[in-house]
Amino acid sequence: MSNIANESKILINVELFVEDISNRKSKPYKFYKRLMDLLIKLDQIYNPDFHYVPAIDAMIELLLDLNEYLDDPQYLYKRLTEISFEEIQRNFKRHYRGHKRQLRDHRHSESENTRTLVGRMQEVSDKYSRILVVRVDLAYPLKYQNQIGIQQFSDDMDVLRTRLRDQDKVFKGLIEYAWALEQGEDKGYHCHLLLVYKGRERRNAYSVADRVGKLWKNITEEQGCHFNCHTAAYLKQFTDRNRLGIGMIHRNSLDEVDNMLNTVTYLVRPEKESQHLRVKTRKRMHTFG
Repeated sequence: MSNIANESKILINVELFVEDISNRKSKPYKFYKRLMDLLIKLDQIYNPDFHYVPAIDAMIELLLDLNEYLDDPQYLYKRLTEISFEEIQRNFKRHYRGHKRQLRDHRHSESENTRTLVGRMQEVSDKYSRILVVRVDLAYPLKYQNQIGIQQFSDDMDVLRTRLRDQDKVFKGLIEYAWALEQGEDKGYHCHLLLVYKGRERRNAYSVADRVGKLWKNITEEQGCHFNCHTAAYLKQFTDRNRLGIGMIHRNSLDEVDNMLNTVTYLVRPEKESQHLRVKTRKRMHTFG
């Protein structure tokens, strides 16, 4: 389904607005105009079946209260100005306290995910003399982001995860994998993907990542894009600092193994909280696996 606006960007802008207003000492310039614009945009992408973070819920509550005025911006603006800034701010602050608690829970969950992933990768490294570690990021170009909502992203990921579980084609011979779903201000909805193969069975990480990118483009009906973490230019910045942790990793090289373990933690690094999903199709929708 095609949206009429960039869902991801609108949700991030709403979250930032609620955060800003919650921390304000006084009403900002053109507060009601900005509030009205965001409400109209939020109305374009709001889905009552989805689950939003508390900061977004703060605006949704206002949206539902003023639903009858949304088709008339002039009257909506007039109605908004009849609500005091202090009242709106109190409501925002109440939701934002819950938002901060949820972010703390998110960081804790990510820390647990990190420990789990590092443990899994340590076991794989101990078991095989060499492993091929492949990193590829899957996303959507900006020109298509106004057509990609969380439902489409979730559906595309369901297809990808089925291929992973079935070890279909490029995933044949996988001995370990991990994925993390995120939402960024510029990248929109995206996925960090880690793939691990026996080193004696696969040797070309760039080729594997490229094939995964082409598969993603096929799954998304040509709307997806990918970043191959195995280009010479990208790898050079890590080899120059002796921190390369992807590609062929040898068990008897402590530096390679340590770098690999440090690298894989990027998938679920807790301090990347600005990359958290603001909306989920299901309350318990997983963002890591």
